[in-house]
Amino acid sequence: MERVAYATWEKKVMQKFDGATDLRVRRTRKLLQQALIEGAIEKGFAALTVRDITERAMVNRSTFYHHYLDKYDLLEQHLNEIYEMLEEGGVIGKGRNAGLVELLKQIQRFPDFYRVMLGPQADAFLSQRFRQQTQQRYLAYFHQTFPEATSDPDRPPLDLKFTTVASAACSALAWWLEQELPSPPEQFGHWLQQLISDISASILKPQQ
Repeated sequence: MERVAYATWEKKVMQKFDGATDLRVRRTRKLLQQALIEGAIEKGFAALTVRDITERAMVNRSTFYHHYLDKYDLLEQHLNEIYEMLEEGGVIGKGRNAGLVELLKQIQRFPDFYRVMLGPQADAFLSQRFRQQTQQRYLAYFHQTFPEATSDPDRPPLDLKFTTVASAACSALAWWLEQELPSPPEQFGHWLQQLISDISASILKPQQ
């Protein structure tokens, strides 16, 4: 009986410890991501160093390298988290647009950073990675949902079609930024979801 009680107590202690550790990890990663955003706005991504990021986040360099390989890995994982929100909300696929609204709220919070990625004076590397991520996610969703789909030699390749969809989505986000966020995230998210659905439906429409 005592052994069972001890095992139960030990399990609770470990769960509490793991929860605290997880909270610290998430807090640290959040600080580093925010430092990346602020640093990219201030200096541009190309000039930004790991030292800049850690000093701004008030985190040791060893802590940074415990979580990320370099600034490119930090950016990549930040973009992955953005797209996980989109997928969970059904934006890349079907369903509600909750994930898209969360992304738009993130853009609303850090508009200058997303202008660095999508605006007329966008940082080349940031812009390229954001657009590539968008294209890859749309393609992955399409091939998973329609594994039997094949390209018609008389029509544009599937990869080109969905690259076009992804580019249209990025262009719409850039427009929203350039117009100084004229509509709230919920309304613009609804419009953007409609545009994506209309373009996707047109692409998937069989040839007559």
